[in-house]
Amino acid sequence: GRRHRGPPRRRAAMNLALLDPFSHNELPEVIEAKLEVPSTVSVCAFNRRGSMLAGGCDNGHVIVWDFETHGVARTLELHEAPVTSVSWTKSSRRLLSSGADGRLAVWDVLGACVVQLLARENLEFTGASTHPLRRDVCLACSSSTVVASREVSLVFWEAAGPRSLALLSPDAPADEPAGGGGEGAAGGSGGSRRQPPPLVACFDKPGERVLIGSGKGLVTLLDLSGARLAEMQVAGGPVLRSLALSRDGMSFVLVCADRVIRAFALERLFEGGAAAGREHQDVVSRVPWALAAFTSDSEHVIGAAAAAEQKLYIWDGDRQLAKMLDGPKDPIVYFAYHPTRPILACCAKSGDIFVWTKQYCENWSAFAPDFKELEENEEYEEREDEFDQQPAQVEAKAEDEAEHIDIVTLEPSELAHFPDADDPDIELECLPIRPLADDDESAEGGAGIGEADAERKAPLGRKRKV
Repeated sequence: GRRHRGPPRRRAAMNLALLDPFSHNELPEVIEAKLEVPSTVSVCAFNRRGSMLAGGCDNGHVIVWDFETHGVARTLELHEAPVTSVSWTKSSRRLLSSGADGRLAVWDVLGACVVQLLARENLEFTGASTHPLRRDVCLACSSSTVVASREVSLVFWEAAGPRSLALLSPDAPADEPAGGGGEGAAGGSGGSRRQPPPLVACFDKPGERVLIGSGKGLVTLLDLSGARLAEMQVAGGPVLRSLALSRDGMSFVLVCADRVIRAFALERLFEGGAAAGREHQDVVSRVPWALAAFTSDSEHVIGAAAAAEQKLYIWDGDRQLAKMLDGPKDPIVYFAYHPTRPILACCAKSGDIFVWTKQYCENWSAFAPDFKELEENEEYEEREDEFDQQPAQVEAKAEDEAEHIDIVTLEPSELAHFPDADDPDIELECLPIRPLADDDESAEGGAGIGEADAERKAPLGRKRKV
């Protein structure tokens, strides 16, 4: 008998808009996979294309997965304390990682080595992000481990070494932007004070301005020189826990300590005064929130509840609850949304990464109108002339073969990166798994194994070189 083979999932996703043009907003629905790692992963980030996923571990390691195969492609070892953030450059060839050990590192992903390093004593980096266009600039949020002092600074990776420019130090006297180094802004007398909540910050889409959340609901917009452009006070003055910009750069979302997620238009900052924004919350259970962000189409806000189990809420632009997802009893501590597809990578408290995605219903008749689904295999008797070539078909085939198809020229797209003055690297679209030649494995004829297999076979307590 002959079976009809169903189309692959990716092909079904590409044709979904043709099947139902009014339901093009795709959202995650089910857990498709779980990435198991040897240590607790607390932060993660997709690269520009979504082909690679980087995760920062509590043991200081940075792991890079090939997201198509879910296999570990690189394990980067440097930090001696938990990794607090990971961020990709535009070309995906370099990766920024920050740690609670006061180190800020730029990695060459393909070579698995550090190309730039900034180390500070008595300091921990609570977050960092790369510039949207330039690979030689990053934004870093730090807190002192000795005194109650916080700072947001730009780091310029120069040939002579990293140079830091403080943009905002709210714990300094008079709460004025710091114009220089900013280290030790709060005096030694502040050592007995309670450490304030960390600052949150991000670049805008062109990378010309910096958005900073500080104090009790205070959001400030600065240029790259540290000059204040606009300022806004969130109504009620709640402490800000996280800040995220939408992919189109038009809006930003805040997670507040009063158990409310607030979304604002970026232009709202220039109006000043107090603002409430679009509020999202669970009015019934009043759950606190671990993180919030926009979906890749910038049309929905997604929030992860800080509960005993995985709970995800997705709201549309009218503040209506579009979906509520329930997962296993493994709370979410961080998540990253895929840049182009309805996929959510959630870091759980157990250390695993759960991959949420849309559950596609295969409509095979959309690809073959005369398709007939069979309950069981049947013998098919073909007609005598069913597969005979007709003259018209032969001519059409000859015309198709004569047509020249260009598979070399790269067309501009939002995801493609072309080397320029800001980032001269050629884009790294995929990361090949490096074969490791271990002495023990070579003796057994296993020199060609991948890194994922080598991790499983390597004895505990022995560090491998990457």
